[in-house]
Amino acid sequence: MWLQGLLEWMQNTPSSTAIRESIYVFPILEGTHLLGLALMMAPILMFDLRLIGVIWRGEAASKVKRQFLPVTLAGFALIVTTGSLLFWSEPVRCWESSYFRIKFVLLLLAGLNALIFHSTLDRHIGEWDTSTPPPARARFAGVLSLTLWTAVIFAGRYTAYHL
Repeated sequence: MWLQGLLEWMQNTPSSTAIRESIYVFPILEGTHLLGLALMMAPILMFDLRLIGVIWRGEAASKVKRQFLPVTLAGFALIVTTGSLLFWSEPVRCWESSYFRIKFVLLLLAGLNALIFHSTLDRHIGEWDTSTPPPARARFAGVLSLTLWTAVIFAGRYTAYHL
């Protein structure tokens, strides 16, 4: 009950109404959100494919990560910012969507996968950096990442068209 009250309060704020009713702001936020998604997902895809051992087998995983991490973080910052504003504009409708709640859970799982990878395997990347194939746990983290992020994208698209 408290959550519904919070969501209704958010939706009734002047900033929420302004975003929702703007001819330009809402579509610009949506477009920027998709741009951020592309900026984040392309490098994640490349790094995960390296972790799985599909591409760039001759390149050190640490080198691939170092090259892609700045773009990934920029895209992540963009999607968090725009996604938060999009949610702020219609929190009640978003939360009522089962697709949005699925997306939310998948985002948490994808973040947890990244946190576990970077706090365990990534700390010892020097031990397996150029291994072919990479360790099973690294390959599993890559497959799980690809699966979760793909599911996040699908849930997000369904959310956008089923509000």
